[in-house]
Amino acid sequence: MKKPIPQKLDLLIITTNFCRADEERTPYGVSCLVNAFRRGESAKSGRIRSFTYDLNRHFDSETGKFKINFKKIARFLARKIVKSGCNVVAFSTFAWSDLIFTKTMAILAWRKNHPLIVLGGPMVIGSLAELQGLYPHADFFIESYGEKVFANLREYLLQAHEGGSRLIKDLPVFEELVSPYFSNLIKIEKGMSVRMELRRGCLFNCAFCRHRNPEKKVFCVDCAQNHQRELMLFKEKQVGKINVLDPYFNDVRPEFKEISRAFLQNVRDLQIDTKISLQIRPEMLDDEYLNIAQTMPNLIFEIGIQSLDDAVIAKINRGGKDTRKKVLEKLAEVARRKITSEITLIYGLPLQTAKSFASDIATLTSLGFSKISAFPLQIYRGTELFSTYRKFGLKTRLNEIGILEVCDNPTRDFAKMRAIATNLKN
Repeated sequence: MKKPIPQKLDLLIITTNFCRADEERTPYGVSCLVNAFRRGESAKSGRIRSFTYDLNRHFDSETGKFKINFKKIARFLARKIVKSGCNVVAFSTFAWSDLIFTKTMAILAWRKNHPLIVLGGPMVIGSLAELQGLYPHADFFIESYGEKVFANLREYLLQAHEGGSRLIKDLPVFEELVSPYFSNLIKIEKGMSVRMELRRGCLFNCAFCRHRNPEKKVFCVDCAQNHQRELMLFKEKQVGKINVLDPYFNDVRPEFKEISRAFLQNVRDLQIDTKISLQIRPEMLDDEYLNIAQTMPNLIFEIGIQSLDDAVIAKINRGGKDTRKKVLEKLAEVARRKITSEITLIYGLPLQTAKSFASDIATLTSLGFSKISAFPLQIYRGTELFSTYRKFGLKTRLNEIGILEVCDNPTRDFAKMRAIATNLKN
C-alpha cells in the first residue's frame, strides 16, 4: 500500500442494517465509533460521517424473503462513497454485508484516487495473510473493538503504514467508554427501542457462535453509575423498549454476577416500567437474580437454548453431560415464576435429527413456554464449525442475505425440521 495517509482525515463509515421503524437507523456499534472519533485526537484533524444502507428495503412481504441484488447495492455504495469526497472509507463488516462490501471494494479499487479502505467488524478475524487473501482491496484492517483506534485513527494508520503491518488492534479501556447517548449521537424519541451494553466478549466456546472474540475474555463496559444515568434518560424520554446486550450470559464469575444484579436493582429502584429484553444463558441463573426478576413484569428473558440433545450439545461445545439437566431445572424455575420468556432453537446442528428437534420443542412446550422460534444453522467464518461442518455431512448454501446456511443433513430430514420450525411461527 503506497498511498500516503492524509494530513486531515475525512472518514466515512459504511454499514448495513436491518432498520426497524422503532429503532435508530445507525447501528449502536457505529455510533460508539463515531463518538470515540469525535471525543479523541481524531477530531482535531479530521471529520467523520456515517451511512447506513437499509437491507429491509429488499424484504418481500408477500414471499417472506429477501430479494437482494448484491452487485447493484455494491455499485450504489461505491457511487455514494465517491460522491462523498471522503479520503478514507471504513466498512463495518458483518456476515450479511460481507459479499456486498467485497464487491464494493473491488469497484472502488478500479477508480483512480479512490479513498483509503479500512475494514473492521466481526468479519475481521484471522491472520493478516488470510485477511489479505479474502479482501485484497482493503488497505487496513481493524481487529476487535475499535474505539481506542478511532479516537486517534490517523496515528494508528500512520504507524501501520510505516511499520508495514496493516492489521491494527488496540483495545480501549472499557470502563472509561462514554455512551453515545450522552453525546447526542442517538436521538431518543418516545416509544422507540434502544440498546444498552453491560459487557463485551464471551467466556464460552460454542462452536457455532459468531460472537466469540479473539481475546476470549469478557470486558465490563461502563459502570453501574453510568448505566443508571442511561436508564434515567430512557425513562425521561419514555422509550418503548430497552434491549440489553449480554446482561446475564457470561456470569460465571462473581464480579460479572454483581454487574447483572446491580443492573436489575437499578431498573427496579428507578421504577423503569418499559419493556426490557435480557439475553439469558439459563444454567447461569441463580435464585438471587431470579428473586429480583420475578418482581419485574416488564422483563423479557431471551433464552438461546439451541438444543437439548446431549449428543448435539457436546458436539457444539454448548456444555457437558449435565447441561441438559441444569438447563431444564432453570427453565422450570423461570416458568414457575412466570417470567416472560422467548426461547430460540437452532436446527441443522451436527448429529441433530427431526425427531430430536421435535422432542426439544415438546419438552419446552410441556414446561409452559409458548413463544418458541427456531432458525437454521448458519456457518460463520472464524467459528469452529466453519472448519468442521463438512465432517458431519452437513450441506450448505448461501441464503438470500448472503450468509452460509445449512440446507441438508446426513439423515435427510432437514426439510422436516424446516417444516417444524415454520409451524412454530403460525
